[in-house]
Amino acid sequence: MSTLYVQNCYLFNDTASTWDDAEAACNQLNAHLTSIQTPDQYAFLRVLIEKATGANTRTWVGGTNLQDRPITGMQNGAWTWVDGTLFTFTNWGPGEPNNAGGNEHCMDINVRGQDYVNDENCDTMNAFICVIHNP
Repeated sequence: MSTLYVQNCYLFNDTASTWDDAEAACNQLNAHLTSIQTPDQYAFLRVLIEKATGANTRTWVGGTNLQDRPITGMQNGAWTWVDGTLFTFTNWGPGEPNNAGGNEHCMDINVRGQDYVNDENCDTMNAFICVIHNP
């Protein structure tokens, strides 16, 4: 399901994928996993997911804090968006990001079907949202 929002095209894909595989699938479309820049955009993403699946399906977005992600090469520790936009996001779920088990370096939303943003093990299988930024 693809949808325009603020002149960008968003594509929800319900294929359960790791974060790296989701980003690679987006790259095949000349896209990236989506960043979240505003509360309105976050609300839009949640509605897009619910319209596509009938539920608040757990979904990958483009946040990561691991330097050795095969696709990003980003620095360990600092949260960044894979699409290169400025990371100013602060609306994490309570106590997040917590790096539980020392292995949570990718961002997902709708954890347990809730309005919740989480750091997650990047090998977890989730749906995902790609964005194609229009110039």
